[in-house]
Amino acid sequence: MTLKKILILLAVGLAATFCAAGERKLSSELNAKMTNLLAGYERQDPSEMVNVIIQFRKATPLSTHIQRTLAMGGEHRNSLGVIHGSLFRIPASLIPVLAQDPEIVYISPDRKVIKASPEDRILDNTGTSSVSYYGYYGRGVGVAVIDSGIRSDHPDFMGSSGHSRVVYSESFISGLNASDQFGHGTHAAGLIAGNGQSTQGWMLGIAPKANLINLRVLDGNGSGTDSAVIAAIQRAIQLKSQYNIRIINLSLGRRVSESYTLDPVCQAVEQAWKAGIVVVVAAGNYGRDNSQGTSGYGTIAVPGNDPYVITVGALNTHGSSYPQDDTLASYSSKGPTLIDHVVKPDIIAPGNSIVSLVASGSKLDVNYPATHLPPSEYGSYSSTSVLMRLSGTSMAAPIVSGSVALMLERIPSLTPDQVKIRLMTQAAKFYPAYTAAISNNGSSYNLQDDIFAVGSGYLDTWSAFASNDVPNGTSLSPRAVRDSTGTVRLQTDPSSAWTDSGYRSNVWGNLLGTGSALWGSSIVWGDCTNAGFSIVWSDSIVWGDSIVWGDSTNITGFSEAVSSDQY
Repeated sequence: MTLKKILILLAVGLAATFCAAGERKLSSELNAKMTNLLAGYERQDPSEMVNVIIQFRKATPLSTHIQRTLAMGGEHRNSLGVIHGSLFRIPASLIPVLAQDPEIVYISPDRKVIKASPEDRILDNTGTSSVSYYGYYGRGVGVAVIDSGIRSDHPDFMGSSGHSRVVYSESFISGLNASDQFGHGTHAAGLIAGNGQSTQGWMLGIAPKANLINLRVLDGNGSGTDSAVIAAIQRAIQLKSQYNIRIINLSLGRRVSESYTLDPVCQAVEQAWKAGIVVVVAAGNYGRDNSQGTSGYGTIAVPGNDPYVITVGALNTHGSSYPQDDTLASYSSKGPTLIDHVVKPDIIAPGNSIVSLVASGSKLDVNYPATHLPPSEYGSYSSTSVLMRLSGTSMAAPIVSGSVALMLERIPSLTPDQVKIRLMTQAAKFYPAYTAAISNNGSSYNLQDDIFAVGSGYLDTWSAFASNDVPNGTSLSPRAVRDSTGTVRLQTDPSSAWTDSGYRSNVWGNLLGTGSALWGSSIVWGDCTNAGFSIVWSDSIVWGDSIVWGDSTNITGFSEAVSSDQY
């Protein structure tokens, strides 16, 4: 063996030892980079800088941590007090040093995030028209839309006084204002709170008198960063009392790279939940991804992988006004979550070919003319459409957010946990065991409607609104665990309402075997070839320790303008 090879092996050994101490504090990406730097596999460029989010120990003031990091050569970019952390730009050579710092809890890259309509009959489909009959429209409830911005001057967001119901706007993207250049945020906001003014009442949002707080984190291409999302969540918490912010809608996300207990975006949404804000998150549009042989299982996106939040998958209404023919959308991401195996989604709602507002001149408006609804369909003689159809869990999440606004108008004292429990216990449970879908490009998908696909069932706004149940306990989504016999069971948090067998049965009863078993000697859906057990629990990557999605770091808004499922 040559001297050069010996030195390389020694360097690798030293790197491994160093990593063992630091890997618990570094994300997988940064840990790999540190290994490569120490082993000499990657050229040490003294000018190389990386953007990182550092979470610190809470015993020491954040200002002290910031000063220490500055003294070590870091550049401070933004304080993220909501997670007792900050965004820094640091020399890559500083990563191994920070990995040994006892005052640091976790370091991750400032990853990119990406963007994640109702049918004209969506109010009937979800039971919202029954709520409207009793005069509830979300009055006074503030919904923070963390997205690509909102066209605040849109007629559908005007109140009776002539002032916009977009009561606050702020951009967290340097050099860009809070207006919507992509079109995703305006579409989502229309689903939550559009009042139908531009179509003479033809297209209404779920809570057409709710107020909107516009917190822009996505650019004109629908892309953003972890730090911007965290800063926007932090602002929503700060503005909660001023604008009665009771709901945050996050129709965006990225792939899972670490446990939710370390992920900085997950830590931020947990703080919002604990501050009394219901956090509604799109599940993601990766349900067709079979690149790892999982048939779309294990593809829930961040921060939908967090057990606190309400994670929403998408269903296809097939253009009808009644829910009995609704089916799961093939692109809707499925659980369990990578690494932590949290049972997700929590609920599914209409998300396929959903009609909502166009942000005129935005990228979606200009690049997807085929999605525009002909003005004649809503009785207009104009040559320019003000409505478009989009598909994705991005559309399903704001429908749930609007439903929550109605619930909170009726009973303002409801806690986020009580809202989530009511939504899940009252969800419709009439889904079939198996469905099939055909995408617009002609691809066929066989779907199994199990607990990791449909969660607690289909959104039923009326039943959740009308419920008088006042549940005790938290609503933390359970984990799926596999015991020594190979049986997969629900593991509920001791603080949660799901420890009560009655609640557990009401939510997942027909998706469970004996007791809390998901699958065991008797698989829930029999021995059909597409049974989820063999996909998820055998030797699948979902159950393993490796992170298969860590290389996909874009946070985006989850919309699939073109590749929706056919009616």
